[in-house]
Amino acid sequence: MKSSVRIVLVMACASWIGCSSGPGATVRPAATSPTQAAGGLAPPAPKIAPDPVPARPVSLAGFEDRGTFLVYKNEERIASARFEWKSSGEFTSHSALSLAGQVVETTLTIETDPEGLFRRIVLSTPLGPATLERDGERATAAFRSQKTEIALKPGTLLFENFSPALMSLGVRSYNRKKGGAQTFPALVVPGAMLEATIGFQDEVERAPGGKPGTFRRYIFSIAGVDIRLWADERDRIVLAEVPAQYARFVREGYDGLGVEPSTATVSQPEFSVMVERDWMIPMRDGVRLATDLYRPETREPVPLILIRTPYQKTMLELTARFYARRGYAVAVQDCRGRFKSEGVWEPFVNEALDGYDTIEFLAGQPFCSGKVGMIGGSYLGWVQWWAAREKPPHLVTIIPNVSPPDPLYNIPYEYGVFFLLGAIWWAEVVESEATADLSGAVLTRIGERKYTRLLQKLPVIDLDKEVFGHENAFWRKWIKHPTQDEYWDRASFLDKLCSVKMPVFHQSGWFDGDGIGTKLNYLAMRNCGHPFQKLILGPWGHTDTATRSIGDRDFGPHAIIDLQTEYLRWFDRWLKGVENGIDKEPLVRLFVMGDNRWLEGERYPLPGAKMTPFYFSSEKGAAGLGGDGLLSIEPPRKKSSYDSFVYDPGDPTPTPYFYEENIGDSPMPEEQSKVARKEHARTILSSRKDILVYRTPPLERPLTFAGPIEATLVASTSAPDTDWFVRLVEVDDKGTPFLLSEGKIRARYRKSLRNPELLKPDEVFAYRIDLWHTAITIPKGYRLQVEVASASFPFFSRNLNTGTDCETEVNSVKAHQKVFHGSGKPSFILLPVLQ
Repeated sequence: MKSSVRIVLVMACASWIGCSSGPGATVRPAATSPTQAAGGLAPPAPKIAPDPVPARPVSLAGFEDRGTFLVYKNEERIASARFEWKSSGEFTSHSALSLAGQVVETTLTIETDPEGLFRRIVLSTPLGPATLERDGERATAAFRSQKTEIALKPGTLLFENFSPALMSLGVRSYNRKKGGAQTFPALVVPGAMLEATIGFQDEVERAPGGKPGTFRRYIFSIAGVDIRLWADERDRIVLAEVPAQYARFVREGYDGLGVEPSTATVSQPEFSVMVERDWMIPMRDGVRLATDLYRPETREPVPLILIRTPYQKTMLELTARFYARRGYAVAVQDCRGRFKSEGVWEPFVNEALDGYDTIEFLAGQPFCSGKVGMIGGSYLGWVQWWAAREKPPHLVTIIPNVSPPDPLYNIPYEYGVFFLLGAIWWAEVVESEATADLSGAVLTRIGERKYTRLLQKLPVIDLDKEVFGHENAFWRKWIKHPTQDEYWDRASFLDKLCSVKMPVFHQSGWFDGDGIGTKLNYLAMRNCGHPFQKLILGPWGHTDTATRSIGDRDFGPHAIIDLQTEYLRWFDRWLKGVENGIDKEPLVRLFVMGDNRWLEGERYPLPGAKMTPFYFSSEKGAAGLGGDGLLSIEPPRKKSSYDSFVYDPGDPTPTPYFYEENIGDSPMPEEQSKVARKEHARTILSSRKDILVYRTPPLERPLTFAGPIEATLVASTSAPDTDWFVRLVEVDDKGTPFLLSEGKIRARYRKSLRNPELLKPDEVFAYRIDLWHTAITIPKGYRLQVEVASASFPFFSRNLNTGTDCETEVNSVKAHQKVFHGSGKPSFILLPVLQ
């Protein structure tokens, strides 16, 4: 079984293009329960060698505990986890998550041998049972028909997301005399070997429930998530907090622990919440949209926050309750044609007018003060821009998290190139209503597809029949409208933002798959001269919450900031009129990777960033890692020079940074999979002759750049149309690449997305390619690498080089490509270098 370790607390919605939590979000906090809270003799401590030689797990024997943990997201109780830990080491737990009218139950059973070492672990979930069976120093993880071999390590701890009690193993293994941060191998059930770091913080006296006691506090870090542990004098876990996810596991009887008086100047959770389901709000054409209303119990009119979603409105109950408890009315609405709303679902094109009509209807209700704000991520951010485009009089501010821009700049097209994998994935997610399933079973099934083989089939337009078993109306409309025309004008807003005069809180991450949207949307508002455009960009993916790692890259604790409080402060300022100072703070915050620090300023790009060209050149040729392609700040000396390659759509250039196991392959353990992904990138870059590679020598000093990135590619092709891709990569001192940004363009759209123009054979043109943005310090000894290709498969649809519509055609021709880099025709990448 290929395990996906996600230590994340529920985000009710789960989808790449709309739910702030990203695909497959499930409720996975960090703990369970133990309870002999009433007292009793402390059991003897287990005999755990600090550094055992055999690669065996820690013994569970000699420790006894039972109880129930209650799980909270902010103030809302969402789950319970009951467990029993016997002195023999055997452990059982049962958890139940309740949300959106659904209950998801899981059961964990750990069987042990006479030494208390785990022998067999069974995790029963709605997706089916997952098992771990140990044989000496190895374990076999099995899920459905797949098996994975895992090599254990000396002193391996056990971790399971709904079993916080198991973190007692870490507390009892921790050497307090030695102190400091100590690292332990951890087997994450259902089957991934990771490292956990435990650090002792302090010892405090508290009296939860009127019973005085001494508690030791630790930080338990795993998979980039910090968990604050409270352990009693018997090393039983009584509280596990996950601050980045606003989650708490509280043992019954210990409710007051960890709750500190708030000193923040934000609205406090002082209200009870009234809920009214399924208001049917009329649109101008008579269609009614289903809306849930959450209101604070008060007779006074209050500001209103609107959230519009295609992913099932009840899945946003926790967000709605958070704001309602703090004095806001919150309306959560199913988009047209989705779930309980009337009408026909067609993405993008109806949201502007539906948003306007909803805002004005709600603003006129007696419970509303007349001030309306909006919030939400991805598609939920998109709908805010579409509504704002219409200028509803009562819309005061918006917080569009990880929002895309106009559809032809990101999804379903990016500068003319069809975003194949993202578009088909999202189309299946919404078609299957996967985001309404709290268990994540449907999303898991979608995620198990082998896209490299599936997306080879032509024509692209017929992939809907392959995936859904029938034609999909909006999929086919997307493909039949590849240019900016009247159809896409209904879903575009960038050219109308100069009339949208409102404060906006823009938020995204350097690894957000829609990150170009936040960049373009922010720049459009700023260039129109609108004040109070707040921007936060962190080392995050497609999420509205802060995280500290991407893959195995950890950006440190400073990457975690309290975005939830920042959003609340923004609404307090603009909807309630609270003078909390957020409008007087620096408007722009950027996280610089490598240095792992924040930069602040009043505008983006930062005034200190100097756009610096790094030029391409080569002597013998730049094909692959075996070439001598050079990236340098020195302009090229040769007057005329170029690199060439052949692009064959029949053998499309693969994306080096997309890796999936072949059908029939045995799944790999997580560590082995990480190595395989890195080797895959190196293999592609070494073996393919249709990727040009330009690299700096190892840097003699650190290089910091932060902001938008652009490339000028002077190129020609023998075809009437082709695609150009440019990637920016950091390469460490061991040769491991780390993708920073990528841009692309379909040649026929080089002048205009509205009026495509085919090429003359071998016509030389200087293409300007948008590589989104990033912020990083490249250390001394590392390299910068630029890669140039004409495909990035299977992420993006292939250009068939025929000049016809690529997504409806089946025939293709090879194209002979040239990239020029002489002094007369330099190709280069522009980086916003900070001095």
